[in-house]
Amino acid sequence: MLVKLIAFSFAIVVAIQPCYVNAAADDDAGQDADGALNDESYGEDGADDLESNSNLRKLTDAEVRAAYALKKEEPESLPAFQAPKLPDLSGYNYGAVLRKVDKSKKGTVSLGSILSEPGFKVLTYNGSVGLSAFARLQGGGLRAIVISGGLVTLKDIAAAISGDYFQDLGQGRYLARLPILVRHGATLLVDKSVKQFRLGAEKGSLLSIEGRLVLSDSEIVGWDETRNRTAELKDPKKFRPFIVSWGGSDIYLARSRVAHLGYAAKKAYGLSLSQYGSLQLQSKVWPRPTGWIIETVIEDLWYGLYTWEADGVVMHSNVMKNNILYGFDPHDRSRHLIIANNDVYGTKIKHGIIISREVNNSWIFGNRTHDNHKAGIVLDRQCSNNVVANNIATQNGSDGIIISESSKNIVWNNVVSGNNNHGIRLRNSTEVRVQDNVALANGLTGVYGAAVDLSGTTRDFVHDSYTKQLGMTVVGGQYTSNGSGPFGLDYPTKASFYQVDLRTPQRQLGFRLGGMLPPFQIELLDILLNQNKVAVVQARK
Repeated sequence: MLVKLIAFSFAIVVAIQPCYVNAAADDDAGQDADGALNDESYGEDGADDLESNSNLRKLTDAEVRAAYALKKEEPESLPAFQAPKLPDLSGYNYGAVLRKVDKSKKGTVSLGSILSEPGFKVLTYNGSVGLSAFARLQGGGLRAIVISGGLVTLKDIAAAISGDYFQDLGQGRYLARLPILVRHGATLLVDKSVKQFRLGAEKGSLLSIEGRLVLSDSEIVGWDETRNRTAELKDPKKFRPFIVSWGGSDIYLARSRVAHLGYAAKKAYGLSLSQYGSLQLQSKVWPRPTGWIIETVIEDLWYGLYTWEADGVVMHSNVMKNNILYGFDPHDRSRHLIIANNDVYGTKIKHGIIISREVNNSWIFGNRTHDNHKAGIVLDRQCSNNVVANNIATQNGSDGIIISESSKNIVWNNVVSGNNNHGIRLRNSTEVRVQDNVALANGLTGVYGAAVDLSGTTRDFVHDSYTKQLGMTVVGGQYTSNGSGPFGLDYPTKASFYQVDLRTPQRQLGFRLGGMLPPFQIELLDILLNQNKVAVVQARK
């Protein structure tokens, strides 16, 4: 029975893989506009903050065999798999964005106050973007440019507002020196007639969208007027202009550039789509924000894109580069998202793409996410019924793909290669199907899963509850030259493997399996490779 295994030079090598525990996550709930505690975090994820196995006790071989059983099952025992139907992107295009501009009604522009506007209320209750901050930036004033009633262009604003507050700089360049509010029913159009729209940092300029923003063939940048250059982020807590889109709004960006925006303050992350605060009446009146971002460069934002309770947002064929904390970061209860065909790289602190906190029924496919400081793609904290497919995650500083405390997801037909840690890593997640992926030359394992106790960490277990269980099914795919072997498991509830293609052992002694798998290695590989059956590792009751 084992002759073929010997011919393949399979070796029993004990390899305990690292267990990742959140020891430094910032999961503090924020304050909503009415000062009450709500369940919105400031966007931190806690998916991989402590890269250590220090709290994961190594089981002896006898303890492994006493606690777990290795079974052989027929292929028919596996849940049936049908390739997910991915969304059709053909309707989300440049021409469709241009058709979102309604020219039938002309809007008005006025100089108003930020005090009574719902579109500023959340911001003014935020300590670092609050009333005192606006007053300081404006030298005692609390003024804003208000757009109402219909379509408005930057040329219209310049004609209606003093140059002290909004200036036409010539040659298609405009500079805003005050916050701008686009009310419900109004549209701000920034099109190819605008070479550059600058939001000035000195007097607290920002875009607050309650109606519609259409940006095409142009760019919006944060601007440091004192230095006559784009606004650099030298202090994460110091004001830098940003764009935020509220309930009832929609934004459409196409073939444009958004850059040098955002800092570490609530709703001021750079480019955000967010429902109003949970105690604001507007959150019960207006639907969730939505929009499309297509063929656009998003660069040097605190978060490249942040969402909170957004719906149906489409992000495809963009370049997301050199953003600071995250690239794409859809968050709390956003749903029906499409993140497709984007090139996401150079994220400086954390991940390229992350969805976190009940971001459900969404698609992440066709993206290339590479050279980010931590992971390429992350599903974090109760994100379910999502499809992660046809992505390439390579050369990232931690893992290629992470599924963290998120059950009932599909990871299908991805390539994860050259990542510093694992190709695909699962933690405290069940009913995860890992199907037909290629894991090549990652620093640790091709696929690693663990059930981990997170007690003693900074996680908020009221808002971020979890169950210490791991249930995954790995079917098909190629696992080649990964530094610590093709697979690793620690404390699984149930893990199944079938029809995996193992190539190019990482050492002359042969393949090795990681975590608690070494006591089962010869038997497990025999089931997979000689008998072509399903190998199941399951906790004994």
